[in-house]
Amino acid sequence: MTDKPRWYAGIDWASESHHVFLTDNKGDKIGEKIFRHGGEGLAEMATWLMVTSGAVEPSQVAIAIEVPHGPVVETLIERGFTVHAINPKQMDRFRDRFTLAGAKDDSRDAETMASGLRTDLRCFRRLAAADPVVVQLREWSRIAEDLGAERVRLTNRMRE
Repeated sequence: MTDKPRWYAGIDWASESHHVFLTDNKGDKIGEKIFRHGGEGLAEMATWLMVTSGAVEPSQVAIAIEVPHGPVVETLIERGFTVHAINPKQMDRFRDRFTLAGAKDDSRDAETMASGLRTDLRCFRRLAAADPVVVQLREWSRIAEDLGAERVRLTNRMRE
């Protein structure tokens, strides 16, 4: 990233939808939206970030997320956004800036991540595209785990 980001987004990742909060470099709210998980929703999210921010280049939008891997991160990095991860424990401390209530709220978490990234960039770890060999290894690992679970299911069915 050659320029300082002009917009900051926080993404509260979930298995079915993702809550996105977008702010400018002064901390003013630009927009907030929920996107479905899946290829179409992720493409819509990337487009929304560009259109809503008015950014010329995706690198002008810095994005904060708790989960440092997966399709959301890969999609955003591939499209040229700068993606930063934060440890969930650190995120919990940042959340105290907005409320002392312990309840988790997707909207507030997305806002907290965007705000934290804007004010404390050094606390976030910038993510890079994974090496293709690592991606392939992860996929083989998932397949092995799925096959092991299937073996247990079939063994249990056979015993019944």
